[in-house]
Amino acid sequence: MLRKIRCSQLSAIYTNFSTKVEIDATLRDNFERKEFKPRSHPGRSQVKVASIPPDILKAIKIILQDSDAKSFQDESVKLNNYIHSRLLPPEEDEIRVKAAKIHQNVSNKVYSKIDKGLSQEEIENVNTKINTTVFNVLKKNVYRWGNISYDKPTSLQYLMARAAPEYAILVRIFDEIKRRIPDYKPRSFFDFGSGVGTGTWAVNTYWKDSIFEYFTVDTSTHMNDLARLILCQGRDNVEMPFKAYFQRQFLPASTDLKYNIVLSAFTLFEMPSMKTRLETIQKLWNKTEDFLIIVEHGSNAGFRIVNEAREFVLNSKRNKRGYAFAPCPNDNVCPRYLEQQTPCNFLMKYETLGLHKTEVVADLFTYVILRKGVRPSDDPQWPRIVRAPIVKSGHTICRLCTSQGELKEIIFSKGKYDQTTYRCARSSNWGDLLPVK
Repeated sequence: MLRKIRCSQLSAIYTNFSTKVEIDATLRDNFERKEFKPRSHPGRSQVKVASIPPDILKAIKIILQDSDAKSFQDESVKLNNYIHSRLLPPEEDEIRVKAAKIHQNVSNKVYSKIDKGLSQEEIENVNTKINTTVFNVLKKNVYRWGNISYDKPTSLQYLMARAAPEYAILVRIFDEIKRRIPDYKPRSFFDFGSGVGTGTWAVNTYWKDSIFEYFTVDTSTHMNDLARLILCQGRDNVEMPFKAYFQRQFLPASTDLKYNIVLSAFTLFEMPSMKTRLETIQKLWNKTEDFLIIVEHGSNAGFRIVNEAREFVLNSKRNKRGYAFAPCPNDNVCPRYLEQQTPCNFLMKYETLGLHKTEVVADLFTYVILRKGVRPSDDPQWPRIVRAPIVKSGHTICRLCTSQGELKEIIFSKGKYDQTTYRCARSSNWGDLLPVK
């Protein structure tokens, strides 16, 4: 569910209403020759509504039918709601600070009511009661985090609830790479926390003919079995269509093998602390030759995970040089994180599995694509539209994250802007790059 934001909050976040921009000069001739049209300018995502590929969808329906999926329907909805509402596991330091504060308040309250001297035994009894009270209050005020155990029923529930939105989100993210580097042909793909295999389906949407090796890791054997079964058309007696497709339960210890694209999608919530999350990010960064992609739910907690991974990779002195490929047009500290108002997230529409009827719904996600190497000198670093544009009669308001690491709100009107710039802004959506300088 989208959080409502007050206009006063937005005004406080975005600045420089009078900033003037214009279409990137390198594209001006392309627009004049009509090689580009504003409705399909090079900053626009081509994925509007995504649906699972027909062969994958057919396999899923066979599996769910064989497993009596109807009995899992209610539980799959509960699982989906729980996943969306999860918070990060509390850190030990946070718990200690909270416990000390509660202890101080409880002690002050208890001892303020005692108007006589106490024996040593009485003091010990009072302190025992205080500690018991503190423990009970702390239990109610500390989030009870726990990782999800994916047995066979839970894996099937996850398939029903999460396969469609996760595939759609990953297709949207891979489209960013394909659109900006059309000649890119990855040879290998590593999926950490691969689940039911949505990463493999999505990467094959663009690079099935070029990828030679798939390596997937998931701690759940049931998830691994389900992912393999889906690729085998939902049948046990069908041969795996990919020769170099490997599944493991844990990250391999070897650091020699590297992969062109490394993905961690909707996985880091299962880590018990920031320390283990960052240790995992380091291992994944070491595994990639080109891209490391981190994706999480578009909540505040999900954004915190993505942002800490981004900051860790970009600022760690022991890491090989890298830069933010997307969605950030810069490597500065995220301005959204500094403002702490709303997460940097995006909206993706998708078609449901259609077990009863097919619907088009949407899901929020947050992500970062990190690329090894130095940002190319010809990278235009166009600003990213980070909220849905407000389209009015005669003008459009775009909220942008810029190459300077600032949030700006720009009003594109017919009177102040040329037709190409105006129409590009008016045709753009939340999450698109706007090809202006």
